[in-house]
Parts: sequence; C-alpha cells; structure tokens
Amino acid sequence: MTSRSVLVTGANRGIGLEHARRYLARGWRVFAGVRDPSRAAALAALPAAAGQLMIVPLDVTSGASVQSAVAAMGGTSLDVVVNNAGTYGPVGWSEQARTTQAAGGMDYDVWRQILEVNLLGAFRVAEAFRTRLEGGERPLHVLMSSDLGSIANNRMGQSHAYRSSKAALNMVCKGLAIEWPGIISVALAPGWCRTDLGGADAPIDPADSVAAQQETFDRLTLADSGRFIDRFGETVPW
Repeated sequence: MTSRSVLVTGANRGIGLEHARRYLARGWRVFAGVRDPSRAAALAALPAAAGQLMIVPLDVTSGASVQSAVAAMGGTSLDVVVNNAGTYGPVGWSEQARTTQAAGGMDYDVWRQILEVNLLGAFRVAEAFRTRLEGGERPLHVLMSSDLGSIANNRMGQSHAYRSSKAALNMVCKGLAIEWPGIISVALAPGWCRTDLGGADAPIDPADSVAAQQETFDRLTLADSGRFIDRFGETVPW
C-alpha cells in the first residue's frame, strides 16, 4: 500500500522537526521544507526508510523558492500540509523582543519581517501546494497559529507584531475554508512549547504538543474546516 504524504514547512527544528519525526515513524512519506538544508542536521539524522524523507529547500518568503519546492516533488499528491514555518523575530521570545513589539518601542522592520514569514509566506505555501492537496486522501491544510493570535484572549498587550500576524493568519484560514470546500483548513494553536521560538521557560514539550496535534489531525473532517483550534481540537476564541 502506498504510504500517505505530508509536507512540513520549517521542518529543521522545534514543532516542524517533531512533526517530521513522528510522521516518519508512522510510515508516511515526508517532504520536509527548510530554508537551508545544510543547517538541518537533526532533520537529516531522523530514522527513515529509503525514500520516505525528502528534504526540500523552501524559503516561504520567496515565490521562486516555493515554486521550486513544488517542482522538486514531481507529481506527488499530499494528504497533509503542515504550514508551520514561522518567526517571532530575529531574537525569538525574549524581553528584548517583547519590548520591541510593544507600543512606544515598535521595530517596524521586524514587524514587516514577521508578516512576510508568518502571513504572506504561509499564504504563498497554501496557494502553491493547493493542487497537490486536492489529489490527496482526506486533504488537510494546517496553518500553525498561536494562542497569541486570539483577540478575545489578549489580556497582556505587547507582542503586537507577532499577535497581528497570527490573527491575520486565522482570517486567511477562514477564507480558504470557504474558497476550498474540498480541503480541511484549520488554524491551530500548539500551545507554548519549549522551542527556539517559545524559549526555555515554556511549559510544553514539543513532542507532547505534536503527539496531541496529530491525534487531532486524524479525526478532523470537512465540518471542522475554518476553525481555530488548540492541539486537542478544542475551539480557541477568535
């Protein structure tokens, strides 16, 4: 039986790397998108059967790079796209980053960079790989959002650049669910994970988050398309 196929962007570390590892362990064919394959040693070292892991150069901020990634896959259809590549900014989650994303201290160049990756880049990937998903079995498109993208749950302020990128991504998810009725599109908040983005103080191990995410992915249906959910499949308020 032909294995199912998944594309994971930002697959060289954190949540993306764990998705690649876990899907390989499940026998899936994994297309792992990374900006620089030469800096993806942990990804390349994952145990995989022959032909099950393909590391694909993919910079979500470059239309040419995304199209090259599509071409590199040949005619392969995809069952799942984990549209995961994202950034909190050049220094990740830190006091400096929070300060430079606060009112009165905004670094507008950083804000543009964050929007380019988290919003425009994710949309670019979605559009480019749509036809591959349409050929998949129960096609699922996951836009990796964040609890910080919830307007209703914003009780702290700050992080305006990152928050706004994820809130906009949630809107994109809702729109794609309407325009692409045959594809399950969800925005997913993975929880605050101990990754380069989330930092060492985060309470959730990315392996635990991804295990829950994939269990949720397996039971989603078209009735869920357009939802903003957490890793357990529960609704996150917009």
